[in-house]
Amino acid sequence: MHAWTISGEPTKHLEPWGTAGAFSTIRLLPNGNMPFRDAHLKRLLESAQLLGQKWIPDQTIIEKRLDEYLSNLSSGEGLIRICLFEQSIGISDRPAESDGKEVEGWLMQYRRPIPAAKSTEEKDLYGRLSELDITSEDWIIIDPKDNDIRESATANLIFVQGNNLMIPEKRILQGITLRHLISRLQDSFSITRSSPLDQDISQFDEVLLCGTGRGVAPLTSLPELGWSSRSNDVFKEVRLIYEQLITDTNA
Repeated sequence: MHAWTISGEPTKHLEPWGTAGAFSTIRLLPNGNMPFRDAHLKRLLESAQLLGQKWIPDQTIIEKRLDEYLSNLSSGEGLIRICLFEQSIGISDRPAESDGKEVEGWLMQYRRPIPAAKSTEEKDLYGRLSELDITSEDWIIIDPKDNDIRESATANLIFVQGNNLMIPEKRILQGITLRHLISRLQDSFSITRSSPLDQDISQFDEVLLCGTGRGVAPLTSLPELGWSSRSNDVFKEVRLIYEQLITDTNA
């Protein structure tokens, strides 16, 4: 990991979780491509604006730091996290080990302070990912007041009932991967934008996770709600649509 001050001098990368700042994570493919790179950088800056950060650099400065980081990266693929703190830019990487893999979900009662912003200050959410095996587990966020299931700590959720998809839209972090995928899903599925209540989870045959690190992955169970996946047919179909999207994006 590396970090730079406002003036561009090397500095220590801050511990992100619990520190004021915005972040975004981008997938680096083996061929060097980074799907939706520009969209991720734009959202990073939008998050900083929503969070009221005083120092928001021009996107070209972040691009320069990112390119510098990538030029010194020993591995040719992974997940690249960019943090925009109040007085520095920090970049780190980790292996992309959860792409497409089965996930077991654990409930977390949580409400994002500013849902549209990716904030490093949300230690109660992102900091607790260290309690799980992130390759095969995730926190499934349930609102403590409304009892609706909104998203996971790392991905958006797609609830599957037959050929119908229910995709939460309000009071969540709208993922860039889902944003690009949903227009293609409309050709094959009927889509409703809503969040199911915890008591309604039993009606769904499958639940999919959609995000930068997981791509499209199947949720196998939510033990606390007594739910287990009854199929993986839609997962297979949506995964193929996602893989074609990534191929087309980097063509």
